[in-house]
Amino acid sequence: MAITLSCDGTTKAYLKSEESINPVTKMGVVVNLAERTVSFDGHVAHIDHVDAAVIYFGGSNVTDATGYIDGKTGVMTATNMDGHKYSELYELVCPAATGAFSGLHDIAASDSGKKEASGHTAHSRNKRNHHAQTGAH
Repeated sequence: MAITLSCDGTTKAYLKSEESINPVTKMGVVVNLAERTVSFDGHVAHIDHVDAAVIYFGGSNVTDATGYIDGKTGVMTATNMDGHKYSELYELVCPAATGAFSGLHDIAASDSGKKEASGHTAHSRNKRNHHAQTGAH
Protein backbone atom coordinates (compact mmCIF):
# COMPACT_ATOMS: atom_id res chain seq x y z
CA MET A 1 0.00 0.00 0.00
CA ALA A 2 1.46 3.36 -1.04
CA ILE A 3 0.28 6.71 0.27
CA THR A 4 1.12 9.85 -1.72
CA LEU A 5 1.24 13.10 0.21
CA SER A 6 1.58 16.70 -0.95
CA CYS A 7 3.65 18.70 1.53
CA ASP A 8 4.47 22.37 2.05
CA GLY A 9 7.14 24.00 4.19
CA THR A 10 10.84 24.81 3.88
CA THR A 11 14.18 23.25 3.19
CA LYS A 12 17.26 24.65 4.85
CA ALA A 13 20.51 23.88 3.11
CA TYR A 14 23.83 24.32 4.89
CA LEU A 15 27.04 24.43 2.87
CA LYS A 16 30.05 25.04 5.10
CA SER A 17 29.03 28.22 6.97
CA GLU A 18 26.39 29.31 4.42
CA GLU A 19 22.68 28.76 5.03
CA SER A 20 19.89 29.05 2.48
CA ILE A 21 16.20 28.69 3.25
CA ASN A 22 13.89 27.73 0.41
CA PRO A 23 10.09 27.49 0.42
CA VAL A 24 8.56 24.18 -0.63
CA THR A 25 5.13 23.87 -2.19
CA LYS A 26 3.44 20.57 -2.98
CA MET A 27 6.50 18.35 -2.55
CA GLY A 28 5.50 14.79 -3.28
CA VAL A 29 6.17 12.31 -0.48
CA VAL A 30 5.39 8.65 -1.09
CA VAL A 31 5.05 6.33 1.89
CA ASN A 32 5.11 2.74 0.67
CA LEU A 33 4.10 0.59 3.61
CA ALA A 34 4.43 -2.67 1.66
CA GLU A 35 8.03 -1.93 0.66
CA ARG A 36 8.69 -0.03 3.92
CA THR A 37 10.09 3.07 2.19
CA VAL A 38 9.56 6.82 2.25
CA SER A 39 10.47 8.69 -0.96
CA PHE A 40 10.80 12.45 -1.38
CA ASP A 41 12.91 14.96 -3.31
CA GLY A 42 15.06 12.23 -4.88
CA HIS A 43 15.65 10.41 -1.58
CA VAL A 44 14.44 6.92 -0.72
CA ALA A 45 14.67 5.94 2.94
CA HIS A 46 13.82 2.68 4.68
CA ILE A 47 11.01 2.78 7.26
CA ASP A 48 12.72 1.88 10.54
CA HIS A 49 9.77 1.82 12.89
CA VAL A 50 6.07 2.57 12.99
CA ASP A 51 4.08 3.33 16.10
CA ALA A 52 0.40 4.23 16.41
CA ALA A 53 0.94 7.78 15.09
CA VAL A 54 4.46 8.20 13.69
CA ILE A 55 6.51 6.67 10.88
CA TYR A 56 10.27 6.83 11.51
CA PHE A 57 12.56 6.43 8.53
CA GLY A 58 16.27 6.48 7.85
CA GLY A 59 19.28 4.48 6.96
CA SER A 60 22.38 3.05 8.47
CA ASN A 61 24.75 5.56 6.86
CA VAL A 62 25.24 9.16 7.96
CA THR A 63 24.53 10.26 4.38
CA ASP A 64 21.06 8.65 4.29
CA ALA A 65 17.97 10.79 4.73
CA THR A 66 16.44 10.27 8.17
CA GLY A 67 13.30 11.66 9.77
CA TYR A 68 9.70 11.06 10.71
CA ILE A 69 6.15 11.77 9.63
CA ASP A 70 3.66 12.41 12.40
CA GLY A 71 0.26 11.10 11.32
CA LYS A 72 -1.59 13.14 13.96
CA THR A 73 -0.16 16.55 13.04
CA GLY A 74 0.98 15.95 9.45
CA VAL A 75 4.45 17.25 10.33
CA MET A 76 7.38 15.74 8.47
CA THR A 77 10.95 16.49 9.48
CA ALA A 78 13.92 14.99 7.69
CA THR A 79 17.64 15.58 7.35
CA ASN A 80 20.09 14.62 4.66
CA MET A 81 23.84 14.97 5.06
CA ASP A 82 26.77 14.69 2.68
CA GLY A 83 29.65 14.18 5.08
CA HIS A 84 30.69 17.40 6.78
CA LYS A 85 30.33 19.63 3.71
CA TYR A 86 26.60 19.79 3.12
CA SER A 87 23.40 19.13 5.03
CA GLU A 88 19.75 19.73 4.35
CA LEU A 89 16.81 20.01 6.73
CA TYR A 90 13.25 19.47 5.54
CA GLU A 91 10.47 20.97 7.68
CA LEU A 92 7.17 20.15 6.03
CA VAL A 93 3.47 19.82 6.76
CA CYS A 94 1.58 17.13 4.89
CA PRO A 95 -2.13 17.76 5.67
CA ALA A 96 -3.37 14.49 4.11
CA ALA A 97 -1.19 12.48 6.51
CA THR A 98 -3.64 13.05 9.35
CA GLY A 99 -6.26 10.83 7.68
CA ALA A 100 -4.08 8.64 5.50
CA PHE A 101 -2.26 6.92 8.35
CA SER A 102 -5.31 5.58 10.14
CA GLY A 103 -4.06 2.00 9.62
CA LEU A 104 -0.81 2.55 11.50
CA HIS A 105 -2.11 0.73 14.57
CA ASP A 106 -1.94 -2.60 12.69
CA ILE A 107 1.57 -1.93 11.38
CA ALA A 108 2.72 -0.73 14.80
CA ALA A 109 1.52 -3.99 16.34
CA SER A 110 3.71 -5.98 13.94
CA ASP A 111 6.68 -3.68 14.65
CA SER A 112 6.34 -4.00 18.43
CA GLY A 113 7.67 -7.54 18.33
CA LYS A 114 10.87 -6.53 16.53
CA LYS A 115 13.99 -5.70 18.51
CA GLU A 116 16.55 -3.14 17.45
CA ALA A 117 20.09 -4.42 17.13
CA SER A 118 21.56 -1.22 18.56
CA GLY A 119 20.42 1.68 20.70
CA HIS A 120 21.96 4.10 18.20
CA THR A 121 19.78 3.34 15.19
CA ALA A 122 18.14 5.91 12.93
CA HIS A 123 14.85 5.20 14.75
CA SER A 124 16.39 6.18 18.07
CA ARG A 125 17.81 9.39 16.58
CA ASN A 126 14.51 10.24 14.92
CA LYS A 127 12.49 9.58 18.07
CA ARG A 128 14.79 11.85 20.10
CA ASN A 129 14.49 14.56 17.41
CA HIS A 130 10.69 14.20 17.32
CA HIS A 131 10.41 14.44 21.10
CA ALA A 132 12.77 17.43 21.26
CA GLN A 133 10.74 19.32 18.66
CA THR A 134 7.27 18.47 20.01
CA GLY A 135 8.02 18.41 23.72
CA ALA A 136 6.68 14.85 23.90
CA HIS A 137 8.19 12.41 26.42
